[in-house]
Amino acid sequence: MILTAVKKVGGDGLFASIIEEIGGENAVKVANALSDKDEATDEEIAEKTEMRLNAVRKVLYRLYENRLASYRRTRDTRTGWFIYFWKLNPEKLRNLIISRKCMVCQRLKERLEYERGNMIFHCGDANCEQLTFDIAMDASFKCPNCSKTLIFVRNDKSIELLENKIEELENELRDLKF
Repeated sequence: MILTAVKKVGGDGLFASIIEEIGGENAVKVANALSDKDEATDEEIAEKTEMRLNAVRKVLYRLYENRLASYRRTRDTRTGWFIYFWKLNPEKLRNLIISRKCMVCQRLKERLEYERGNMIFHCGDANCEQLTFDIAMDASFKCPNCSKTLIFVRNDKSIELLENKIEELENELRDLKF
């Protein structure tokens, strides 16, 4: 399987799953090609993976943006062009996970603030969206989509769920940072 070589680099497969999330199946192929060597050029990777050079470069740049790959650059004395030697940085995975969890936690906190700060109304139809008090009042408490009467929705369970998830993420972040 393609992920096995990347699992070798990342230990428990977490590195492989993050690579796949970032760049899909092509990123896994590129990571597998890189995991066999300390470093390789984009041309070598393209040849080994049988991918187009542009596709390989695109994946490498995405991995670089996420700090999971790095390069060193040398000048070819014969042609004068730069040659890039790429390598994987599985040790940077921890920082990437921390930053992503922080981002998710922040979004959940914003949603919690929204849930706490708004009265929510809904008509009961799964195809219609929930509305805040101000919007429901402007619509005379009639659903703008189906014209049914809007009813107050208690969001205590949503708030509790968000609080629990935020607490869980904050505990995970505390553990990861130390």
